[in-house]
Amino acid sequence: MNTRTLITIVVIALIAIGGYFFLSNRAAAPTPIEEQVTEPLATEEEPVGDTEYAALVTYTDGGFSPATTQVRVGDTVRFVNNSSRGMWVGVDEHPTHTEYDGTSTREHCADGAATGDVFDMCRQGVPGEFWEFTFTKAGSFDFHNHAQASHGGTIVVSE
Repeated sequence: MNTRTLITIVVIALIAIGGYFFLSNRAAAPTPIEEQVTEPLATEEEPVGDTEYAALVTYTDGGFSPATTQVRVGDTVRFVNNSSRGMWVGVDEHPTHTEYDGTSTREHCADGAATGDVFDMCRQGVPGEFWEFTFTKAGSFDFHNHAQASHGGTIVVSE
């Protein structure tokens, strides 16, 4: 084998290895949703106002607990992020997210904040934060963590 052939093989191998690492690092990069952490929500140590909640749903690295929560119209549910990652609670029916109020995430989270009576945090909170939502409609509403869509649960709201 001559020197020219050996150099060509080494260059091709280096390009292939570099391409592999470049592409694998791009695939591991956070999705845009995971990058949308802005200023923090309230933490358990710093509650917002004197809202009393009827039910507590805890989010851990394994998902939401309890998976199904029952409340009445007018009750507030507190979602607490006890995981090591972000939590963005939002109504299900992926990808439209219209189940609770008929508007999509794109419509009701246009400026990164919920507009109207929407069951959606409209942004990702960090570990230790919580978010509260007061249900004004009866029904069964599935939800999930937009940052980890396989993690979800159901809120059953009765009259």
